[in-house]
Amino acid sequence: MIRLPVIRRRRRRMLLIVVLTGLAAMTAVAARAGETGSGRLMERLLQKLDADGDGALSSAEGEAAAEKMFDRRDADGDGALSEAEFMADKGRGRLSADKQQKLDAFRAKRFAAMDKDGDGKVSAAEYFAAAQQRFTAADGNGDGRVTKDELRSLRDAL
Repeated sequence: MIRLPVIRRRRRRMLLIVVLTGLAAMTAVAARAGETGSGRLMERLLQKLDADGDGALSSAEGEAAAEKMFDRRDADGDGALSEAEFMADKGRGRLSADKQQKLDAFRAKRFAAMDKDGDGKVSAAEYFAAAQQRFTAADGNGDGRVTKDELRSLRDAL
C-alpha cells in the first residue's frame, strides 16, 4: 500500500511538471513565431509563479499554479478537458493572426498527444502524465527546483 505522503509528493511533482511544460511551451511557441523577447516573457512568468521569490519554482509553487491552470481550463468542472476547453484562450487578440494560428496548431497537437484513450477529452491523469516525462529534463540538476536557466534549456529543447 502506498502511504498518503508519497501520493502527495507524486501529485505535487506531476503538477509542477504541468506548469513547467506549459511555461516552456508558451515561450517556445513565441520564439518560433518570431516574437522577440520570449526570454523576457519566460522570466516574467517564472517571477509571477515564484511565490517566495527565491528565483526557482518549488513543487509547492508548481502545484498551486498547475491547479489554477487546470481549473481555469476545465470550464464545466467535470475533471477533464474537452478540446474546446483546452484550446480556449482568454488572451486572444494580443497575437497577430499568424502567431495565433501557430499557437492554435501547437495546442491542437498537444491535446491530441495527451488524449491517450482517444475519447476526445483529457483527464487530469492524462494531463499530468503527458507532462511528467519533461520534469527530469527541466530539473537538470535533480534538486527538485527549476531555475530560469533550467527552464530556458527545456524551452530550447522543445
